[in-house]
Amino acid sequence: MRTHKSFVLFVVIGISIGFVVWLALLRPIASASQEKPAKRPLLTELPKIKNCTEHIKLIKAELVYQGELQAAALEVENEAYVGVISISVEQAIYRGRHSTVPSGFTPDQPPQIVIAPGERMTITLGNLGQAPIRIGGVMFADGTEEGCESSLKSMRELKDFHTKKGGLQK
Repeated sequence: MRTHKSFVLFVVIGISIGFVVWLALLRPIASASQEKPAKRPLLTELPKIKNCTEHIKLIKAELVYQGELQAAALEVENEAYVGVISISVEQAIYRGRHSTVPSGFTPDQPPQIVIAPGERMTITLGNLGQAPIRIGGVMFADGTEEGCESSLKSMRELKDFHTKKGGLQK
């Protein structure tokens, strides 16, 4: 009878210790991993805007809202004598790059001009952070390009994707 009471006491103590350890150590770790990510801080003004192109002029830049998220609305003007068929606006944040690339490339037609010579266009870039915004590159209807090499590389890949019906064919 004495060994039965000792065994039950041993089990109760073990369960109690296990419960305390679970409450004290493991539960805070599990609840922390299920928390929602922290909201991105709201910007009070637009980050600095850099321009890697020669013939695209920034006319106006505004901080706008898309629902609860902030975005940058950039009005640009094509000062070249030839139309723009693709332009890249990007921001490198959080070990990644967010960009928007208005493009006139299609798989079955010649490229369409998205900004005619002397015309303006408003480009919206969402998912803003505090890093500088960059007008990274532009492709013109005559085949010339200007801008930062990393932007031009991304634009060439996008062009290949759009003109070859879903990417490179092997």
